[in-house]
Amino acid sequence: MAAVFLAPFYLLCNAYILYWMIRWLHAAVPVLGKGAGLILVLAVYSFLMMSLLTSFLVRRHPIRRYLKKISDQWLGSFAYILGITLILDAGHRILLLTWLADTWLYSRGGMAFCGSLGAAGMAAVVIYGIHHAGKISLTRYQVKISKKYAVEGKRTMRIALLADLHLGSSVGKKQVERMTELVGQCEPDLVVIAGDLFDNDFSSIDDPEGIARLLAGMKSRLGTWACWGNHDINERILAGFTFPVPGGVQVDPRFEAFLRQAKIHMMNDEVRLMDESFYLAGRKDPQRIEKTGETRMEPAELLNSVDRTLPVLVIDHQPKQLKELAAAGVDLDLSGHTHNGQVFPGNLFLRLMWKNPCGVRKIGDMYSVVTSGAGFWGPGLRIGTDNEVVLLEVEFRDS
Repeated sequence: MAAVFLAPFYLLCNAYILYWMIRWLHAAVPVLGKGAGLILVLAVYSFLMMSLLTSFLVRRHPIRRYLKKISDQWLGSFAYILGITLILDAGHRILLLTWLADTWLYSRGGMAFCGSLGAAGMAAVVIYGIHHAGKISLTRYQVKISKKYAVEGKRTMRIALLADLHLGSSVGKKQVERMTELVGQCEPDLVVIAGDLFDNDFSSIDDPEGIARLLAGMKSRLGTWACWGNHDINERILAGFTFPVPGGVQVDPRFEAFLRQAKIHMMNDEVRLMDESFYLAGRKDPQRIEKTGETRMEPAELLNSVDRTLPVLVIDHQPKQLKELAAAGVDLDLSGHTHNGQVFPGNLFLRLMWKNPCGVRKIGDMYSVVTSGAGFWGPGLRIGTDNEVVLLEVEFRDS
């Protein structure tokens, strides 16, 4: 219920933004700073400010998808509007203590100029973020595993690693088309989706049948294998905070039907011997099982029966328990979840929270590979980070 407790803070932040916005409008665009113009500005701002709540309350109406898009985009924009307003306010207060306090900067023209500069900067950042979120890049990594790959004539394996598609109101068919085109260019032996295929609400997906056909069209020698993520569950979300669903959290059966149509094999704390040459394991997500009432095997328990002379690969949505996985004999752990922070400065703070926030890191004899994801969560913004498909080229060396 954190959203309820944070609501007063959210309202205060919006009041603070409006205070400075009105002062700037009064100086820069007088017609919008008073009378009917000001009423129009307040009405539009109030609609955006309340879109988080309206998209949460409207459940079954077709308009909900559009309200959700607006509210998600507002959430990201709001963070940058607040940040830029705080920076300008701080600069305003600091310069008041200098000789500049008696200059043009503190005139009506100075207010108009500084406010316009801040508004232009905010708009440029958000427009760039929206544009960049529609792109997907191909990231290549190479790792070497000191075990034999028992497939005649092959010493390497190509893995296309995806995660965090977040199919829903923000991520749809166009993004999946771009993603599957890149996967096709990889010519992979194996396609892995490391969780968060969905964005909590199957009903928000536009044309799920068409998206499933695109995913089913991904070609690889060994097929497409996945694990669940923390968003692959039916939950109500307000401003990023989850709320209980009447009757308890349930897995929407349409999720699994979609996977069958998309020819995606879901691994739920299970291990498979693939190609008679390596093991592939998929783990349950720790946040998801807290809500479904399931349990999750520890690494040593999950991999108890594997032949450790063969390569062991694990799909685990969140890059956690890396030391435990390495100790259990895992050679390669494939994850997502972090989005690499998705927007600046989140990518800077992420390094304080995760041993491997994104990219490749060696833990003991194990490689942890974390992708920033092929989609995005919440606001359709990517600033300082990229959507990506990871092509992982694994070279095996018989030790």
